Amino acid sequence: MKEKKVKNVKKATNGKVRALLEERKKRAKKKKEVKKLKISDIKRGEGAEVSHLLARIKAREVELTFCCVAICLVVICVSLYFVFSAVRDPKDYNTMTVGDFSVSFNTVGESLGNIINLTPLSPISDAQGQETASYGVHIENSSEERQAFQIVLESDSSMIEEDGCGDRQLDNQYLHYQIEDSNVLPIVNTTDSSPVLFSSYLEPGEKKTYQIRIWVADTLPVEYLDYHYHGKLVVQSEKTVNN
Repeated sequence: MKEKKVKNVKKATNGKVRALLEERKKRAKKKKEVKKLKISDIKRGEGAEVSHLLARIKAREVELTFCCVAICLVVICVSLYFVFSAVRDPKDYNTMTVGDFSVSFNTVGESLGNIINLTPLSPISDAQGQETASYGVHIENSSEERQAFQIVLESDSSMIEEDGCGDRQLDNQYLHYQIEDSNVLPIVNTTDSSPVLFSSYLEPGEKKTYQIRIWVADTLPVEYLDYHYHGKLVVQSEKTVNN
């Protein structure tokens, strides 16, 4: 009887041990079966563990960040396109058609295009005048025939009116000028309000740039030092002049 009880106890103990071992095997097997989460799994929403949820949130944050960056880049590129397409070369604003000529002017300092502002007057020698900044006059013959033109110096009536210096406008006779590297010349025709500085012609399709310097001669009498000079360069087609 005693031996039977011992056998039963041993059998029960062995059963518990086996059950415990089976349980441990099942746990170990379960651990091995837990697979590493893939991006595809995250997108399908697989996995209910906290680590899986965090990984899914991070993946969404990365996607949102990428989308935001892409949108910002598109907006910046579009904005830059419109800005640069709206910005034009300053010469484009000065370009005009005169008869069969296309004419434009470069800038000198703060002055735009063909505007010549010598106010306040600063008389200088001819040697110094030849070192001053030049006004670039760009002329192109857009016709199929040889065309003649003139570059004249006109009074800038709008600036004279703005400054209210009509009674203190310096006469042209006190101005000297130079075309390209030619000789320095005085403006001697005081009866003509728009003296001709240069005359020439261009062949069909030909274009040239003429550099012109204008300054107040050092022979200016002292009593004229508080005068003003406002002028502008104008290109005229001889066709329009003759007409």
